Amino acid sequence: MKKVFFLAAISLTGCAKISDYQTSCEQRFSRLSDVATCLDSSVKNDSRMSSAAEPKLYVLAARMLGQKVDNGEISDIQARIELQNFYISLQKQEQANQMAQSQAIQQALLNAQAVNTLQSIEQKNRQPTYVPPAPLHNNNVTTNCYTFGNQTQCRSY
Repeated sequence: MKKVFFLAAISLTGCAKISDYQTSCEQRFSRLSDVATCLDSSVKNDSRMSSAAEPKLYVLAARMLGQKVDNGEISDIQARIELQNFYISLQKQEQANQMAQSQAIQQALLNAQAVNTLQSIEQKNRQPTYVPPAPLHNNNVTTNCYTFGNQTQCRSY
């Protein structure tokens, strides 16, 4: 069983659905090995779960514990406690994985926002800045302007 707990480091996709199947099977069967067989067929008939490793692992743990009960190696109640503990550990791992995924998404959004801010700053820095014309040091310049109709001409000398 310790090896099975070690493998619990993976997330259990559809944990609530497995518990629904298990509850249904427990209502129909009293022996843990029969519950495990029922659970196995329920998971195999669920297209989403039948391809996922975590539900299969849970079913295998249930079958193994059911077999141990049938062989007299452990009591039924002890096996059910171990199976429930295994289920809880898988749920906790799933929650941790979801939290890590959420944090990774938040970090990615923050990184994208930082990149956008830096790009805006860089673009603003690339824009030409207005440089006023240098004042003329020759104060002896005279400008005369003449208007003819709608045209104005100016001459500086």
